[in-house]
Amino acid sequence: MRRSASLFGLPTVRTVAAAGWRYHRHGKPEKVLQYERFRVPFNRSGLQVVVKMLAAPVHRHDRNMISGNHGPVKALGFPQVAGVEGVGVVEEVGASATLNLQEGDLVWVNNPAVGTWATHIVTEAENLDVVPNRADVDIEYLASLSLFHTAYHLTNSFVSLQPNDVVLQTGASSSVAQICQGYIRARGAKLFQTLQLGRTEHAHLVSFFKMRGAFAVVPYNYVRTNYMRRLLSDVPPPKLLLNHTCGNYASSVVNLLGDNGVCVTYGSTSGKPMQIANMDAIARGIQFKGFFLPSWIRRHTREARMRVHQNVVESMTISQGHGIFRAQRFKMDGDSPFAFSNAWDAPLGSRKPILRMVGEYGEWRRPRSDQAAWNIGRAVWDDLLQQMWESAGTTENPQSMKYYTPFKDIYSHFHDAKQTKEMGHRDVFFRRPNAPRHNAAERA
Repeated sequence: MRRSASLFGLPTVRTVAAAGWRYHRHGKPEKVLQYERFRVPFNRSGLQVVVKMLAAPVHRHDRNMISGNHGPVKALGFPQVAGVEGVGVVEEVGASATLNLQEGDLVWVNNPAVGTWATHIVTEAENLDVVPNRADVDIEYLASLSLFHTAYHLTNSFVSLQPNDVVLQTGASSSVAQICQGYIRARGAKLFQTLQLGRTEHAHLVSFFKMRGAFAVVPYNYVRTNYMRRLLSDVPPPKLLLNHTCGNYASSVVNLLGDNGVCVTYGSTSGKPMQIANMDAIARGIQFKGFFLPSWIRRHTREARMRVHQNVVESMTISQGHGIFRAQRFKMDGDSPFAFSNAWDAPLGSRKPILRMVGEYGEWRRPRSDQAAWNIGRAVWDDLLQQMWESAGTTENPQSMKYYTPFKDIYSHFHDAKQTKEMGHRDVFFRRPNAPRHNAAERA
């Protein structure tokens, strides 16, 4: 049997063992997506790099890639590893790699066709960008760097925002919209966002987004009323509309743009076309533009991309803290179906699912509280109150177990009065409140 040539005493070709989500044909994810263990060849003398993945987000675009509605971004070939972006650690670098990558570098996968939902990937060095490994930046945010890139370009590349300028945005619960809240507030502009009704935590999200930087968060059925016109009457005419939903939702918001305004479309979550009035384009001079990050990456150099990296990573830090979004971690080997369901089957979801590859580098960490920048304590406290209200039906802290009855029916009673007194329960149970109260609420 012929042996392969050696490089520095090691075999030239290495087989990298990996496990992850792959699909062998296009179709519905629940039918074609499979969790597999596979091996990938790696040539130590070539241009490729072995990356041990740490985290990767689950986007709606992932479902489009798997189903075949990928647009300009196409899969490299079958079987294809799913996932359009992620962050990992360089494990080994080929001898002919063009970039100066070193073992242990933290890198972000910039090519959506590579595939990131795996424990290890093998790809060209050109598809990797080195990102800073800082203790004050979460791995989940670095894995979702495309969201920060998109929000950065939406707020900087189309309109020169000045203090007190007005910006409209649809889809307030999306991750990009949550990042834009902090970016636009840092510029001194006012952000009016629309949010679909129907969530259990709607009131909590509205207050949370306002603390994060939104000037006003209104439901879609509020946009077409005179109350919305009255709300905008005290501010300058909006000069920028960030459209994430399309459909009738965005069509009604376009009417609120000022003359010579700019409408930037960067998503189509509704899956429906946006209708534009002729006079908006003819008489009012409204410009309609689009933004797609993979196209921007192809048109620009690595240096331009790294400059954006530097800006957005600094905004993620605890000291800055205005560029964040609500994330939720899932273990890739066991909890991925829940992440897929939250990302693709929950249209009212407001947290971005992040797959964590558990291992030497990707240890399972306790989720850190959301950074709220200028009012972190208030935001975290409101989030805790919301959780208490949904779980216990009250936000009061019960000081004792005195009013917890040990039986199912609150109208039941103890036949033994002595037992009732010893257990500390009141004699009249039908006057018991629906929610437990502390001792200070007791009246003589």
